Amino acid sequence: MIKMLDIFRRKQHVIPVTEPIANFNGAKLERGRSYVVKEDRSDSAFHIFVSIIRSACAECRQPETFPCESIGCEICTLSCSCKKCIYARAQGVCFTTRSPVDIREKYLIQTSPIFWISKHGNESVNPADLEIMAGRINDFFKRSKNPVVMLDGIEYLVITNGFIPVLKFLHDIREMVILKKAIFILPLCPATLDDRENAFIQKIFDDINSKSV
Repeated sequence: MIKMLDIFRRKQHVIPVTEPIANFNGAKLERGRSYVVKEDRSDSAFHIFVSIIRSACAECRQPETFPCESIGCEICTLSCSCKKCIYARAQGVCFTTRSPVDIREKYLIQTSPIFWISKHGNESVNPADLEIMAGRINDFFKRSKNPVVMLDGIEYLVITNGFIPVLKFLHDIREMVILKKAIFILPLCPATLDDRENAFIQKIFDDINSKSV
């Protein structure tokens, strides 16, 4: 079982950054909620994730934020109304079993951190070390005002750790999401789990397919 205090003590710094704005209207997901996207591959989930992190602030409709609020906004010295706003653009982090280079190229993710769920390479997270992954997610939640997390590869985590430890891991992440008013997106191929396991996932996650996004 993952001990939350042990997770919090681990220094897994993940620096939140914003993507350049590509649209005003990203997917409308409620903050403080965790969502599952049922699909054979994770393409739809990635498109939802990217639409959120590359959209303008969902709450702020000041038109001048479009040309200004982008990469490097936090160090910009120009006077800007968006800096006085109590809201903030979404900032994302992604964990995936696919090549981070391919993910960036395919979905045009420029600045957001992407961690490879693998036993090899830099910027990777060992699939057997759920505590490290949870620690990085928690650190990101603490540093970002509007965090969005994408976890692509839950099936590999189940193969490596077994279903029960992964379910406990997801419960812990869901609690963090609620406390930090974050958004968590989990693509899942239902055929990779049995009916009982799918029912457990369905119980703690909202089905994004039933939402208007």
